[in-house]
Amino acid sequence: MEWNRGFGRVKEERKSSSFFKIFHSADLSSESMRGIPYDFMKNVSKEDFSCKMVIRTKWGRSWEVDISMNPRFYYMEKSGWNQFVSDNALGSNEFVTFTHSGLMCFNVNIYRESGKEIVLPHATTPFSGIKNEEGERSYKDVKKEDESMGGVGHVEIGESSRGAALRKKKAEKHKRRKKVKYGVPRFKITITKSYLKSLPIPTFFDKYLKSESKVYKIHHSEGDGSWEVLSLVHQAHIVLSRGWIKLAREYPLAVGDRCTFHLVKPTEFVLTSKRPRP
Repeated sequence: MEWNRGFGRVKEERKSSSFFKIFHSADLSSESMRGIPYDFMKNVSKEDFSCKMVIRTKWGRSWEVDISMNPRFYYMEKSGWNQFVSDNALGSNEFVTFTHSGLMCFNVNIYRESGKEIVLPHATTPFSGIKNEEGERSYKDVKKEDESMGGVGHVEIGESSRGAALRKKKAEKHKRRKKVKYGVPRFKITITKSYLKSLPIPTFFDKYLKSESKVYKIHHSEGDGSWEVLSLVHQAHIVLSRGWIKLAREYPLAVGDRCTFHLVKPTEFVLTSKRPRP
C-alpha cells in the first residue's frame, strides 16, 4: 500500500524534470553517487542552469551544493552533498527523488526501504549550515526569545560569575529543548473524548499561527496520509474544526493518546501520536 502511494507520486514527479537516487550503505560521497544524470542535464535550459543548486526537503530545510563537471557528466561537490547526506542520516537504502522546480532548485522526497515517506527532519539535524524557509524559527530566534523572557539573569549571593554563566547556559538549553524539537515549533496535547470532534490549539501556540480561519495540512508522522483541516477563531481561541473528525478516525486517534504537533511550515503540521500503555 505504501509502495503504491510512493510509486504513484514518483510517476507524477517523473512527468516533470526529475531524477532519483538509492542511498545504499556504500560510499555515498563517491563521484558516481554525486553525479547528475546526463538525460536530466540536457533538458535543463540555459536560463535555468547555474553552477550552484539548492536541495529542499518538504519540511522546508535547504542545502546549497556547488556543481562541477568532468569529461563525462555533471556532479555535486562533496561539501554540500555530504552535509545533506549527514543531516538526513541517509545510507539505509532510502529512495530519494529530486524534482527540479526551476533555476536549479530541487524539491526532494525521501522514502524508507519500506516505502514509507519521511516527513520529519532527522532528530539530530543541526541548526547551523541549514537555511530556514519563511515561517520557521532558527536557533538564534529561540535564543532571543528566551532572553526576552528574562532567562536566568540574576546571580545568587556567593555564586561566582562563571558558575552563574554555566547555570544560565544550562537553563537556556533546557528551554530551547522544551520549546523546539527538530528545529520547528511544536505543542503537545492529550486526546480527550471531546477532542475527537474538534481540537483547541493551546493559547501559547497562537503566536505561530494566523489569527484568522485557515486550512492547515496535517501529515501522519509515518507517511500514512495527510489531511486538510480548517481552523476557526472562536472567542480569541483557535480550534481545529472541519476535517478534524476525519483525521481522528483515519489516523486513527483514541482517548488518552499523547499527540505532538510539529509546525514544519506556516500552514503544515506533522502529527506524531503515542498510545499509553495499558
